[in-house]
Amino acid sequence: MTRETWLPNFFVAGAPKAGTSSLHQWIADHPDAVGSTEKETYFFVDPDTHMYRPEAHISKGLDTWRAQFQIPEGVEPKVILESTPSYIYSQTALREIPNLPSRPKCLFVLREPVAQVYSLYTYFRDNWNWVPSDMSFESFLQAVREGSHDFNGNELAQNALANAAYVDVLLPWQQALGPDRIMVTTFDELVRDQKALTKRVATWIGLDASFYDDYAFPRENETYVPRNRALQRLNVRLRSALPRGKLYQAARDVYRRLNTTKPTGPTEGDKAVLDALKHEFHSANTRLEEAFNLNLSSWSAGTDFSTKS
Repeated sequence: MTRETWLPNFFVAGAPKAGTSSLHQWIADHPDAVGSTEKETYFFVDPDTHMYRPEAHISKGLDTWRAQFQIPEGVEPKVILESTPSYIYSQTALREIPNLPSRPKCLFVLREPVAQVYSLYTYFRDNWNWVPSDMSFESFLQAVREGSHDFNGNELAQNALANAAYVDVLLPWQQALGPDRIMVTTFDELVRDQKALTKRVATWIGLDASFYDDYAFPRENETYVPRNRALQRLNVRLRSALPRGKLYQAARDVYRRLNTTKPTGPTEGDKAVLDALKHEFHSANTRLEEAFNLNLSSWSAGTDFSTKS
C-alpha cells in the first residue's frame, strides 16, 4: 500500500466536547470507511502542548503515523478518517493537513461557547484530573482569565475562553482548505437530528448515506461524575499507561459501571455564572454566523449541557 492510499482523506478536526467522538464512531462504522486505531492520534498537535507524542508526530515523518491505520490487504476504503478535535487550535495541523497528498476534507462541529466551556471544565475535572476536583466553575473562569493556574500543563483548560471564540481560529482553516474541503456545523444540529447530520456528512465525503437508515448511533466519550475520587485518580494513572484496544475498552467499561454516575448538570450558582458569560461571545458568534453561513439563533436561547462527546 502506497503512502497516498493509507493517508486519511477525512478529519473531524474540532471542536472539543462537541460530539466528535460519537461522530467519529458513526462514520468509522460505515463498511466503506476505516477509522484510525485511536480516535485521537494527536499526530498534528503543536509540540509545546500536553498532547504531543514525540514517538508519533509529523515532525518525525509520516511513517510514524502508519500504525494507526489498520487497513486489510486488498481493501480500498472510500474514506479513511482520524478525529483529533484539538486540531482546530493547532498551527501544526493548520500548516500540514491541507497539504497532505490525500487532499483531505475537514469537518468542524461547534458547540455553543458557554456550554462548551462548561463541558470542558466538568470533563477535565471529573473524567481526568486537569482541573482540581474542588475548583468551582466560577473559580475556574477566574483562573483562566488571570492565567493563575496551569491546570497541570493542559493548554485547552488554560485557553478555554479564547478557544470558544471559534471564528478567529476557523477563518485560517477556511483559507487553507478552500470552500470545497471544509464543513462547519453545530452540536445543536447533531443533537436535534443525528441521523440527518451523519447522512449529510457521509454524502459530502462520498459514502452511501443509506447505511444510516437503520443504524443505532451509539454514544461515545460521555462525561461522568466519579463516585469515589481516590479510585478515579487511580483510574487516570492506569488508563494513561494502557495501550488503546480491547483491553482498554473492557477495563473502561468495568470501571464506569462500578465508579461513575451521570452528571446532574449545573448548580443554580453555576447557571448564574453561565448566563453572565453569554454576552462575552456575542460579537464572535455574529462574525462566525456570517463567515460560515450558519444559523446560530439557538445559541442565544437555552444552553444544552448534554454530556455527549
